[in-house]
Amino acid sequence: MLIAVDFDGTISCRDTSDDLFAEFGSVTEITALLVAGRITVAEYYDMALASLADTCTPEVLAQWLNSREIDSTFISFLEWLRSTDCRLAVVSDGFDAYIYPILHNAGITIADVACNTMRYTPQGWRGGYPGASESCSCFCAGCKRNALLQRLADDEVLVYIGDGMSDTCAVQFADVVFAKGYLASWCTEHRIPHHPWRRFSDIQRILATKYATGAIRRRRQAHLARKAAFINE
Repeated sequence: MLIAVDFDGTISCRDTSDDLFAEFGSVTEITALLVAGRITVAEYYDMALASLADTCTPEVLAQWLNSREIDSTFISFLEWLRSTDCRLAVVSDGFDAYIYPILHNAGITIADVACNTMRYTPQGWRGGYPGASESCSCFCAGCKRNALLQRLADDEVLVYIGDGMSDTCAVQFADVVFAKGYLASWCTEHRIPHHPWRRFSDIQRILATKYATGAIRRRRQAHLARKAAFINE
């Protein structure tokens, strides 16, 4: 079983990129362009990173990240995962420059992380999107669908945990979905079965029961969607 987890607003208590751009950047106008559909998510990120103040150096960013919090029950969730044969992947449309430090500050190491890159250059911060896909219209700079399909074995069950708009494409391919916030509303509207949650302790309680009783099974529509995506890609 593969358990894929979003980062911002899911593992982390708040959306780090939103807070980063609000703290050090100027994104009001470009956010309006994104919402209006006049620019892509990748274009938004490029413009937002370019707007970061000169004072946002790697050293300042590192200090700022020290105050970022994660769901405190995520650590016990990881401990439970280690007692199973489940695999974990973090699948984020955020950036490595803050994901890894936040996890490190919490004493957490996760080997499998799919995310965008963020590098400091003489011209300032620049983004990279290794997961970009022209065949997917998801609201992401890096395609979460492809990140999942690349990791999932043919006979494996996919569990997805998320909260936001960037997760709406991914959940269509997941057998078991845990959703909160915007994602939960979207799943309800599009009739995608999901478990509501607030903290990872909620997820652990449900998953542990399902895992122990063998009740985690493929969702037919998700399986068909994965097969179609493999063919189209």
